[in-house]
Amino acid sequence: MNHRIISLRYRPQDFDELTGQAHVVLSLKGAIKSQRIGHAFLFSGPRGIGKTTAARIFAKSLNCVQGPTIHPCQKCQSCQEIKLSRSIDVVEIDGASNRGIDEIRNLRESAQYSPLYGKYKIYIIDEVHMLTAEAFNALLKTLEEPPPSVKFVFATTNPTRVPQTILSRCERFAFKRLSVKEICSRLKSIAEKEAIDITDKALHYIALRADGSIRDAESILEQLVSFVEGTITEDHVFKLVGFLSSEFYYNVVRQIIEGNYAEVLTAVNSGIEEGADPLEIYRGVVDYLRAALLVSSNMPQEFMDLSDEEIDHIRSLDIDREKIIRMVEALLKSEDMVRRSINTRIAIELVFCQLLQIDGPAPTPREGTNKGDLKQQLLAVLQAESPKLAALIQKSSLEADEKNVRITVDQEFSRKILVEGGHLLQAVLRKILKRDIELVVEVAENKKKDNNLENAIRALFDGEEVR
Repeated sequence: MNHRIISLRYRPQDFDELTGQAHVVLSLKGAIKSQRIGHAFLFSGPRGIGKTTAARIFAKSLNCVQGPTIHPCQKCQSCQEIKLSRSIDVVEIDGASNRGIDEIRNLRESAQYSPLYGKYKIYIIDEVHMLTAEAFNALLKTLEEPPPSVKFVFATTNPTRVPQTILSRCERFAFKRLSVKEICSRLKSIAEKEAIDITDKALHYIALRADGSIRDAESILEQLVSFVEGTITEDHVFKLVGFLSSEFYYNVVRQIIEGNYAEVLTAVNSGIEEGADPLEIYRGVVDYLRAALLVSSNMPQEFMDLSDEEIDHIRSLDIDREKIIRMVEALLKSEDMVRRSINTRIAIELVFCQLLQIDGPAPTPREGTNKGDLKQQLLAVLQAESPKLAALIQKSSLEADEKNVRITVDQEFSRKILVEGGHLLQAVLRKILKRDIELVVEVAENKKKDNNLENAIRALFDGEEVR
């Protein structure tokens, strides 16, 4: 007997078996009960959450010998053929590999024929956004005036790429990502039926790794069953999929807060040696800091996908909300650099070391602040907000009086960059000095002559001098 994987063996066959899409089920059931069934439906949402499965169940409900019904019998010829994906009246089309105008022309021609066994001829087009513009145009006429016995169900992970002319003729249903709790519940039910010995923590980390996709979660469970003899634990999950525990991220964030450079770098490299991708560690730290922000904001637990133990760990961190915000902001600003780096490991090491220099709230000026203190306070804030401006300020001289802050630089290019960032500089200085100021950026008198050549070149290419 051929082995059937878990995701196929336990694929929902009835609306009541669908996990986490109660709003869609309620609407579809209502349409069937009232006999107000549209001719075209668009199911949109992330991968692996039940869009195509719901389309199949909907097709069974319409073509069941007892239908249209919200509870297909699962025994008639139509139900059995749809279940085995060999129904003549229910045609499943992969939009990614059948995306051209010829395939849609064939569909239009076949739609003219009456269904053979069921009440309707139903076309399920998966990843419909992959169709070409010409194919969409060819489909449009059939959608405008479909034969009475034809229904269309489109599934897509990217509804923004579907033309508005198509969207306007469809009833739209937005499928949502499944929560960790919903995925855990589904996996636990499957484990009980399959007599799989697995811990609750392992189920929790599988659900986290699946990132809202029940299909991904079932695939990971399938791998674990083949990989592990005996009880499946969270350690098996980490080893199999290169996933790191919340304790790992707790330790990294704690070491960052405590300013321990060596411990941060050691933790990051140990995670990489255990099989985790550097980008995965980067995203994990961002997600953990987001969780810390939600916990510090007293968000309801159902929005956080965290266990009680993880929440207690986060609350034990000695970190204020403003510092969390500044750390997340610094990480997001570095995201492009991390993704494009030829050595991602070095990139995230650098980014995490920069996080150690963030002090949380902007420094509060002491009484009698002199220009040296002001410059250092300005640099402390800009290192997190804009490293580029901080580097220019470091090389400049700064003077302040009651109304003005004057920054003197050596080059016209530096002056131009500081002027462009003037709004940020003024906002930071206003916060430090606690008063409105006027910012003046100028080139030192003894350096202006050095810029004559630059001005001449710019005048040659741009048509005007830099003033």
